Amino acid sequence: MARRSSKTEPERKADDAYHHGQLRTALLQAALETIAARGVDAVKMNELARRTGVSVAAPFRHFPNRQALLVALAEDAAQRVQARMEAAAHAHEDPTEAHRARGVAYVRFAVEEPAYFAVLSRAEVIAASPVLQRMSAMNIEAMDVILGRRRGGEATPTLVRRTSGALAAQALTFGLARMIVEGLLGDITPEQAERLAYEVTGVLGEGL
Repeated sequence: MARRSSKTEPERKADDAYHHGQLRTALLQAALETIAARGVDAVKMNELARRTGVSVAAPFRHFPNRQALLVALAEDAAQRVQARMEAAAHAHEDPTEAHRARGVAYVRFAVEEPAYFAVLSRAEVIAASPVLQRMSAMNIEAMDVILGRRRGGEATPTLVRRTSGALAAQALTFGLARMIVEGLLGDITPEQAERLAYEVTGVLGEGL
């Protein structure tokens, strides 16, 4: 006797509709919308299945667990912000101004794409992704070339591997982005955020 499927008819139709890999994209989009509305912690696999109209088992064909989905989303975010930063940097011949443009682009990305910024700011997600770790190391190396290789102290093994200039640049741009995204500086448009970032990142060329 043939075993009956536990899926409902709408679930079977939805699963069939996503047969050619579209479900993965739909799940990531649903996760992004969830983060924008309620934060990273609100992302649940069963809710994503409900939002996309598929069976509860369907998401696991693309992501073995929730962490894997968040890593994929963060890697997508990293590629997007990296592309913006590189495009901004290529508009400048002076290395310091190019680096400044990268920082400004990063802040604007965070303001325009707060959900991507939120998942990209999770330490446990970055730690689970060799891709993100490699990208971070490459960005730090690029900053070292411009800002110098002076070491910043012996506070922790992680900080020992970073120079004072790179750490200062990261702290400045990430901190400013976070302050704007979380509303600590009031209601700021992306254009205002860009101008503010340009003003603030000016200190990177002074005394580092």
